[in-house]
Amino acid sequence: MDTAERLRTYVGLAESTRRWVAVMDTKAGFLSALNGALLTFMWIGARLADVVAAVKWLAFGASLCSLMALFAALWIIIPRQTTSAVMSRRTGLHGEIKPVSFYGYVATQYAGADFQKFEAVVTALDEGDFAREALEQHFIVSRIVEAKSEWVTISGRLTLASAVLAGAALLLKTLYA
Repeated sequence: MDTAERLRTYVGLAESTRRWVAVMDTKAGFLSALNGALLTFMWIGARLADVVAAVKWLAFGASLCSLMALFAALWIIIPRQTTSAVMSRRTGLHGEIKPVSFYGYVATQYAGADFQKFEAVVTALDEGDFAREALEQHFIVSRIVEAKSEWVTISGRLTLASAVLAGAALLLKTLYA
């Protein structure tokens, strides 16, 4: 595979992986909305605080799960502006090749008036440099997707636990009503 083919392949990999970031953020947004609605329903709609203690404790448990799920879902949508914030430890990436396609790198390394300096760095890169930079971006974005996926899973499981506890509280409430 020649350099031009590698560049096209690596850019394609990076782009397809970036789409997964949006998928995970969308799932996190859905879980946030679901947990907000569940909390509102339990305390305002179903008035679970107005009944026997067992129902209240189930509702408190459901609320705790919902709040933790909400936290997990919100945690993953916080932007990571540096590669060190994305990676758990130093990886040795970006030795001689600068990550010119990563907004955090560009924004932190170049002031608003440094466009010519940035342009000179980009112009000095050859096709092989761009191919390696695209592959590094795919690697870094894959790590981002992995972290987001783990937090979405945690949020989803907590949401499920919250729904089960809220359902049990509603069932118990109807038995005492």
